[in-house]
Amino acid sequence: MNNKKKIYVAIMGGIGDQIFQFGFATYLKKKLNCNVYLDVSYYESKLNYNNFKFRLANLSKKNNLLLINNISYINYSYLSYLRFVDLFKINKIIPWIYNFFFKVPIKFFIYEYWKKKKKTITKVNSYYLGYWHNIKYLRYQKKSINQNMININTNKPKIKRFIDKHINNKTVCLHIRGGDFANLKSHNLLDQEYYDLSINFYKKKLHFPIFHVFTNDLKFSKKILSKHKRNFKFKFIKNLGLSDIEEFSLFSEYKFSIIANSTFSLISTFLSVKRNVSTAPKIWLKGKKLEKEKQFSKLKFI
Repeated sequence: MNNKKKIYVAIMGGIGDQIFQFGFATYLKKKLNCNVYLDVSYYESKLNYNNFKFRLANLSKKNNLLLINNISYINYSYLSYLRFVDLFKINKIIPWIYNFFFKVPIKFFIYEYWKKKKKTITKVNSYYLGYWHNIKYLRYQKKSINQNMININTNKPKIKRFIDKHINNKTVCLHIRGGDFANLKSHNLLDQEYYDLSINFYKKKLHFPIFHVFTNDLKFSKKILSKHKRNFKFKFIKNLGLSDIEEFSLFSEYKFSIIANSTFSLISTFLSVKRNVSTAPKIWLKGKKLEKEKQFSKLKFI
């Protein structure tokens, strides 16, 4: 196994992003038939301003993905600048240049640009840095993710009791992403209208629906929902004291959902075996629609 050629995939962000990157890594493993290392250095770097935790250790082990840390000589915060090395177009020298930056042999540094779409290079002895948001990388991993991550959490006694007692055909999970989204140039907070329309959608579809609110920003959420509190019941999941991975797993247990413009609720909905329909915002980030490679059939855009 150690004689196999290798690739390295950087893992960063919250659970939704981690799962996208996991899917991409398993895709590369199958396509290139090589050892795949997940570089989790991000979670000890300054870039991790949200203090996210890497949550896919068990899932990675079950899929024979190896974890690695601190494989570069430079600070992880500056690693993305290595994309400029490729601009020199000196193919014979580039691998030699990478020796100054990596503790492992790297021939190609492959960076996914947010704004510029390029065909992804799939070659061994490469380091991949990006989010790789594409549902196609996850379609054949749904069973493994559910078995080795989501089901483990939803079968915990505290969560199982909550599911049995509080989730039924009239409960809707509702995700409101606040906090950092208010300050990121690449993101935006969903407005009042989206949640009003989504709540009214379920008012017509269900008889006296009850909403379970998943959020990282209680103050913002209560403001968004204030006009509806006389007519509907809202239960805030944050009061259960669950971890992010436990909330993510619980979100998949509902038949109906209202998602935010966040991979947290998007991917939990995609992975759910119980979800019937989910409302999603027509405008995802900064005036743009959700890209086709992130869409799937359960979504009803509002």
